[in-house]
Amino acid sequence: MLVDESRRLTLLDRLREVLGEEEARTLIECLPPVRWEQLATKDDVKASEDRIRTEMNGKFANVDGKFAQVEAGFERVWAEFATVRGELAEHRGELAEHRGEIALQMARQTRTLVFIMSGFMLTIWGTLLGVGLT
Repeated sequence: MLVDESRRLTLLDRLREVLGEEEARTLIECLPPVRWEQLATKDDVKASEDRIRTEMNGKFANVDGKFAQVEAGFERVWAEFATVRGELAEHRGELAEHRGEIALQMARQTRTLVFIMSGFMLTIWGTLLGVGLT
């Protein structure tokens, strides 16, 4: 039989008549507010704890697996970065070589232009001096 709150209050009133107020309250507080079969035992709590622990361990294992995948992905990215860094170093070396070649060619070209301009200037000065002397 299900004991509802009104039945508990009726029982409390009767216990007050027989036992007195304090004893009646003590006794009624010792009775569960639900049916006895609804109360959990230590075994019930232990079984729930074991089930939750098993579920959590499974979820943590899944999370650990995901972290391992992410870590492997980062390792691949770092390896690619290392490859790119190596390629950039090669390109820097090539650029340094080209800069040296360009500087050398510009120096040669500048010398050539100076000699050509000097030749033109000597020719012009010589012509001017020759025309001016005659």
